[in-house]
Amino acid sequence: MLYRTLSLLTFYFLLPGCSMNTDTNTDAPLRHVVLFKWKDGASASQIKSIEEAFAALPAKIPGITEFEWGKDVSIEGKEQGFTHCFLVTFKDEAAREVYLPHPDHKAFVDLMKPSLEKVTVVDYFATDIQGESINEGKLRHVVLFQLKEGTDDATLTKINETFAALPSQIPEIRTFERGLNNSPEGLNNGLTHCFLVTFEDESGRAVYGPHPAHKAFGSVVRPHVESVLVFDYFAQ
Repeated sequence: MLYRTLSLLTFYFLLPGCSMNTDTNTDAPLRHVVLFKWKDGASASQIKSIEEAFAALPAKIPGITEFEWGKDVSIEGKEQGFTHCFLVTFKDEAAREVYLPHPDHKAFVDLMKPSLEKVTVVDYFATDIQGESINEGKLRHVVLFQLKEGTDDATLTKINETFAALPSQIPEIRTFERGLNNSPEGLNNGLTHCFLVTFEDESGRAVYGPHPAHKAFGSVVRPHVESVLVFDYFAQ
């Protein structure tokens, strides 16, 4: 476990734009990715009320700078039963520290719990950001990886560099960012690396999937993946 932790830290510091300075990265937005899987008995009205309650939080809790969500439209079959993704952006870590124990967030959690079977939470500082900043209505492609224990530093660097090069190789990628999980909640289910790719629509994704550059990335990362979760949604 210690080796894995050290390897993940080494991977993070080897990423383009990252340094060995362990201070908070105040230049990068702090993303909070929340995925929900509902119990079989959860009704449509219960889920609707949860969607509305989550969407109301930015108006109630200071420090949230962006908010979007959507339902899964992935075609890869790797969403692991999750149906909803919420993407919250905080101004900084201090804003997240206000958010988590905030009474309105706690009230939302109490509302959600009876209907929830499973949740995955991955937080990351968005780095290597490429593309436009307005993504409403666009197709978001969230890729979360857990890498095998013992994956060496050279491999970690190659995986990152190969994925980070995709926007320059595939014009259909509208935006791109990535980061390493830093959530204090312990709900990441082993997933440690997040890549967020945005397409204009399904036609962009259709080009991306079989593209030679994407397939080449798959051949690089696949032997080292312990678990992967892929979730696509239209940002609203």
